[in-house]
Amino acid sequence: ESAGVAQTVRPGADAFAARSDMAGERFNWGIVGTGGIARQFAADLRLLPGASIASVCSRDIARAAAFAAEFGAARAFAELNEFLTDPALDAVYIATPNSVHAAQAVRAIDAGKPVLVEKPIAVTADEARTIAAAAAERGVFAMEGLWTRFLPAVRAAKQMIDEGHIGAVREIRAELAYHRTEAVDGRLFRPELGGGAALDLGVYPLSLALHFLGRPASVTGSAQVGPSGVDVRTEFRLRFDAAEAHLSCGFDRDGDNRFVIIGSEGALRLEAPFLKAQRLTLFSQRSTNAALSAGGRSFLSRVAARLPLPGREVLSHAFDGVGLRFEAEAVMRAVRAGETQSVIMPIADSIAVLEIIDAVRATR
Repeated sequence: ESAGVAQTVRPGADAFAARSDMAGERFNWGIVGTGGIARQFAADLRLLPGASIASVCSRDIARAAAFAAEFGAARAFAELNEFLTDPALDAVYIATPNSVHAAQAVRAIDAGKPVLVEKPIAVTADEARTIAAAAAERGVFAMEGLWTRFLPAVRAAKQMIDEGHIGAVREIRAELAYHRTEAVDGRLFRPELGGGAALDLGVYPLSLALHFLGRPASVTGSAQVGPSGVDVRTEFRLRFDAAEAHLSCGFDRDGDNRFVIIGSEGALRLEAPFLKAQRLTLFSQRSTNAALSAGGRSFLSRVAARLPLPGREVLSHAFDGVGLRFEAEAVMRAVRAGETQSVIMPIADSIAVLEIIDAVRATR
């Protein structure tokens, strides 16, 4: 057994970034919504050769105009229908409250516009099926913006699993939790806006578990509902033919926020916060237990996690920006190729994740 090498940068660590062959082709995005995630998406588009923002839509025309001026968009709209008639749009990114994702996505699809819908794609599986049906009927591209699936570290993990680096996957353990209060993050605590920990955070570990293991054979779980009526913590247990996934999410604490995949011959860990992971740790079979060790938040703990140890290799997959550019690039390539779905993030997986959340909700 050889010693690990800290912060190894493998060739192509940023291989999923935009390639220069896109530089000569302009791709015009339209953005619906002007909140924090929309701003992050717009900023990341600056890292993609050929990507530009043609139009912005917000109920508040002043906010739309200010957003357009900041990010170089030519037009600002307050009416969605008017926005969707813009012939310059190659695709639409929807970054509005969860509760209106489905209705706005269907309107964009009906207008013939390829659509990327910020996660969650909808608030129920039935709503997601409505989006899928509309896209299939019109032959229009549609995808959920579960951007974590497109990160270099996650794609590297998927490749390593598929190539058998850790043997057969036996277990997945993941937590994604950030302490939130209604006073500060009111939107997350409003049922009518599609709030709650499962829809805000739980979609990440659930989607990755399905990405690595496929559809579960059975689902159990529990939810802790707060005074506002949304779940403030939800636990999921997924059983597969030869594996289990133990997943949790919450607003009640700052969690470990790592994603651990245990196989028969070793383990992989997407380091915290795994939803925007830039480091992937590979553990040998003898060091598998170390993959589950609690991760400290102190400076010394963070340094220790990067030190070389026998049986542990820390792989760097660093990138510029927030990480949303990878999903944007995938959409651009798919739309240019005439595809109507993403191989990495098919709508069927988005529906399956919401079916799991729906099932656990039903047990309250």
